[in-house]
Amino acid sequence: MPKEEEKKPEEAAVPEGGGKKTALIKWAIISTILVLFIGIEVGIAYYFVNELRKPMSDADVQKAQEEAEKEAKIKEQKAMGVTLAAPIEVTVNISGEEGRYLKCGVQLEYDPSFLLLGAELEARKARMKDIILDIMSSRPLAELMTNDGKRAIREQIVEEINSILPEKGSDGKDLGKVTRSYFDSFIMQ
Repeated sequence: MPKEEEKKPEEAAVPEGGGKKTALIKWAIISTILVLFIGIEVGIAYYFVNELRKPMSDADVQKAQEEAEKEAKIKEQKAMGVTLAAPIEVTVNISGEEGRYLKCGVQLEYDPSFLLLGAELEARKARMKDIILDIMSSRPLAELMTNDGKRAIREQIVEEINSILPEKGSDGKDLGKVTRSYFDSFIMQ
């Protein structure tokens, strides 16, 4: 019986040519998978490159412009400027409302690089108060109650105050403009 046991391991041995064939099959499978992955990557890259090269439609261009404008507006709103030493306080009768009045404080903001603008605004404070009184007293209660109405008032204040400012300062340099106005207080009774 010992002879039979010795023969079994010899019979189980793989013939010499079979080992090379198995290794070739493994390398063929690995190569095929590798080529497949490379093909998929090339296809994905080709797709995305072509997507980037496509001309944008008018709607896409308009949407991109709107987003850029929105970002610029947000950036502008976050920027801090210089304000007056004290807000301009006004009390006016509300247009069309007997016995009702509005008391508000208006603060003006401007770019800090325009050094002479602050002094010019202080010198014209009486004229600016008159402008604000005219604007506020001409607005009906319905407009004063809405955010859109208040925004329109703030924009009109900036526009009209900038219209009375000279272009150049006493030194001949650009004087600058008021960039924003704010309501420091806003009380209606």
